[in-house]
Amino acid sequence: MKKTLDILNGLANENRFRLFLALLARDACVCELQAILDIEQSRLSHQLRTLKFFGLVEARQDGRWIVYSVPEKVKKNPIVQAIEKNSELPLAVKGKIHRVKIWGVQRDKKLEKKKRKEK
Repeated sequence: MKKTLDILNGLANENRFRLFLALLARDACVCELQAILDIEQSRLSHQLRTLKFFGLVEARQDGRWIVYSVPEKVKKNPIVQAIEKNSELPLAVKGKIHRVKIWGVQRDKKLEKKKRKEK
C-alpha cells in the first residue's frame, strides 16, 4: 500500500507528472529536461528532488553531468505501467524528447576538439 501511495503522491503535481513521463521515455540531464519541458531550472530541480524522495527517479554521475532516470523496479510497477500506457505528453513535448541531446552533444564537441588538436 505504501508503494502505491508514494507513486500517487510523487506524481500529484502536473510538472512532476510530465517530468516523470519524459524520464520514462529516456534518461536525461537537467539541461535537457529544461529544454524539453520548458520549465525553469530551479523549479525543475525542486520537482526532481521530490521525485527522488518518493523513489520514482534516480540520479547517476556521468562525467560532469548528472543524469536522471526511472529505476527498472519502478518501471515494472503495475501502476507505473498503467500510467505509461494511458498517459501522453503534449505533441510539442513528445517531439522534443528525442531531438534534444545537450548532454550527448557536449561530449561529442569535446571529442571533436581533442581530435583537431591531435592533428
